[in-house]
Amino acid sequence: MGKFIIFGNKKLQYYNGILIKADLGLHEQIEKKLKELLSTGSEILDVGAGEGALSERLSDAGFKVTALDINEKDFKSKKSKFCQLNFNDENELSNFSAQYTEKFDGVIGVEVIEHIENPWKYIDFMKRLIKPGGILLITTPNITSWLSRLIFLFEGRFHQFADGDLSYGHIAPISSWELRVVLKNSGFEKVEILPGGTLPFLWLVKDKRLLFYNFVSLIFRPFMRNIKNGWVIICTAQKPINK
Repeated sequence: MGKFIIFGNKKLQYYNGILIKADLGLHEQIEKKLKELLSTGSEILDVGAGEGALSERLSDAGFKVTALDINEKDFKSKKSKFCQLNFNDENELSNFSAQYTEKFDGVIGVEVIEHIENPWKYIDFMKRLIKPGGILLITTPNITSWLSRLIFLFEGRFHQFADGDLSYGHIAPISSWELRVVLKNSGFEKVEILPGGTLPFLWLVKDKRLLFYNFVSLIFRPFMRNIKNGWVIICTAQKPINK
């Protein structure tokens, strides 16, 4: 998104010295989107906050941020509250939901849902934490990008879901169509899904396979429909006021 051409591999980025474990530009895009949807001072829950680069950024933007993750030792932001939670422990999930029911103006899950065995249960957990009229924001790898479509055509798998991606927990590819279905059936309104991150028009790397996909895509890309751009998708939805 936003870059016509990139030479070589993407570089690591940091925010206030905290490693950004997300694609280039994604955190900035999320901040901009939340500013459009929520007022300054709104309470936000960052589910799966990691080292806290996004929590730090949103705190600097004027939001009141609570970060949620399993390992407090990895969390480096000093500007947001941290809550420790094991997402695989049903008792911990239930207790947290009971304590924070409809507490937050916005709940975000950035690059998390693809790690979750049951996306329906994950979204239901997040919904319970959002105030009526509040916002849910989710990002996940874009498995319908032009690059992912060509990888699937030739290799029978989605981009960012090879065997090596299992090492960091990518187990559940979810398309924009499926995500929209889950959200609408979970009672959310005003579902919007946009491309995010950085997937340039041309990505010139030493990997001959990726180079091949880049140039083949120039033939097929004009005929592709729906969300074909974006390294990830950014999805927002609103919890109804009357439900």
